[in-house]
Amino acid sequence: MKQAGYIQLNRKPVLGEDGAPLDILELHICRTRLCIRIHEIRAAVSKGTSARVEKLKWNWMAYTGGLVGCAQVSKSGKALNIDLYNGERFTLALDALHAVISCRERYASVAVLPPRIQPIGVTNRLITDYTGLIPREGCIPDTRGRSPHDTPAQLPLIACET
Repeated sequence: MKQAGYIQLNRKPVLGEDGAPLDILELHICRTRLCIRIHEIRAAVSKGTSARVEKLKWNWMAYTGGLVGCAQVSKSGKALNIDLYNGERFTLALDALHAVISCRERYASVAVLPPRIQPIGVTNRLITDYTGLIPREGCIPDTRGRSPHDTPAQLPLIACET
């Protein structure tokens, strides 16, 4: 996996939306500063809930600037997956996360995950998929599977371009 950035415990005060200082974990991902609140990470790891990922903004001092994604423990229970609302996904090992939170390590690396595979929906269908026309043959009805003795009245009527 490709490294995208790192996490560290915050060393400077960060204000929440109510003006109170927060204990946060800083995420430096792709030249962007994000944060996750420590009590939400602990709840996510112990209870399996999701933690909010917020953007850090600066105006004389750091403050949280809005929700940008969520973080939750992976299905295997060995990593914390970070899903941003713009579709980007990142991961870090839970062992490295515990080491940073318990101050045994200063940093832990964050890796990029491949994007989720979107379910293939029905998009960009051709009109010939619905009409029974044979593509590239003009307005000839598709008579495959029909008897040659069928009358023209039994064939579906199709509007053709002229």
